[in-house]
Amino acid sequence: MAKKDQKSQEKKVLTEWQKRNLEFLRKQETKDSEEMTNKTGVHPEKATSQENKIPVKKKVKKKKRKKVHTTSNIPTAQQNLAGLVIFIAVSLIVFSLFFISPWSKQKILTVSGTKNALPEDVKVASGILDTDYITHVFFNQEEIASTVEKTNVWVKKATVTYSFPNQFNIAVKEYPIVAYRQTSNGYVSILESGKTGGTVSAGKLPDKFITLKMDDEKKIEDLVKELHKLDSKIKNNIQIINLTPTKATTDLLTIELYDGNSIRVPLSQLTTKLPYYEKIKSKLSNGCIVDMEVGLYTTTPEVEASKTDKDKKKDKSKTDKKEDKEISDEGQETTTLTKQNTEEEANAENSDIQGVGKPTVNQDKTLQPSPSQD
Repeated sequence: MAKKDQKSQEKKVLTEWQKRNLEFLRKQETKDSEEMTNKTGVHPEKATSQENKIPVKKKVKKKKRKKVHTTSNIPTAQQNLAGLVIFIAVSLIVFSLFFISPWSKQKILTVSGTKNALPEDVKVASGILDTDYITHVFFNQEEIASTVEKTNVWVKKATVTYSFPNQFNIAVKEYPIVAYRQTSNGYVSILESGKTGGTVSAGKLPDKFITLKMDDEKKIEDLVKELHKLDSKIKNNIQIINLTPTKATTDLLTIELYDGNSIRVPLSQLTTKLPYYEKIKSKLSNGCIVDMEVGLYTTTPEVEASKTDKDKKKDKSKTDKKEDKEISDEGQETTTLTKQNTEEEANAENSDIQGVGKPTVNQDKTLQPSPSQD
């Protein structure tokens, strides 16, 4: 009721000019709404509610149009295949240009881990040439490492690694030196593999080392393998190993120790018998000889020397007796031959005498006259 009274009061308050003005404005608004309806096809009543929605629809349409422009009629799988073909073609072109260029054969080869082996010898053992392509070395790294291990006597293990763009490194692990063989030209290093490494000058020898006095390479390889099985405490006490074969034991070794004692042991029984020395060495005096050829007994150089003198005397007496026997045998043979010759001569003489005294039967028949002549 209050609102209606207020509107009625407003109508009463308006002047005649204001009423005309309001009517003009209403007509003008009606014309504008009709023009808008003709252009957009939207009803005048809904025009006010759609004014805020029209800009949003236009934006959505614009976005859809952009998406339509970016999409292609070619399937995604074909696009990926085309991209792959293009990539392969470009790669082939790049590789072809690279192989034609001189950079394809320029390599930087280094060697690491060497102590006794010479880096240049390792490079030669690898078989890598200046004319080899980088790709050839890259795809044959394991084969090259195996070739180094087989060719260079010092190398126990080799590994080839690649670093971009053209660097290759050969990392080696060497065989340790087990002993030194004494020769007329000096000391030759014996490696853990049983092979010889090279001549070493006396100034480069270590303070303590094992000296081998043997030339049989097969026995040296077997000895090195057996030494590798021994405890380091035993090996560190070995000074010199001599090969002293006998008729009974062709592989007998005489081992001189740093503690002053020596051991006789067959090479084939080295790992089984030599550890017993550690159990009995505390009971031995310096300079003892431990004989393990057959059983296990100890002796001294003096006892060995006295036995040697007795053996020499026995051998000499045996030799003298043998000579006397040979002389007596020769005398008996001579006497027998003399007797045989004498008997043969006597028999021959007797036969001659008998032939002269008694004529033969044929002779008698020849001397008798015939009866017809009388």
